[in-house]
Amino acid sequence: MPWQPPPTEKCTVCAKSVYAAERLEAGKKIFHKLCFKCAVCRMTLTVQNYHQSDGVLFCKKHFQENVVHPNTQVVS
Repeated sequence: MPWQPPPTEKCTVCAKSVYAAERLEAGKKIFHKLCFKCAVCRMTLTVQNYHQSDGVLFCKKHFQENVVHPNTQVVS
């Protein structure tokens, strides 16, 4: 049986292999540190400052604008 390298995890954003030194896990998904960015402004995020909705990453500002406020109902 020929030698097979161990399978590597794939980044959720770019689908390329993720190695331990560049690995980041959030919401049970794997990312490269450099791929972990807000979908709107492309700001690099950390596990301390990210927000996620339906698998889409956001910074705090754009999460509020695109997820929280559009879903807020005003009662008159």
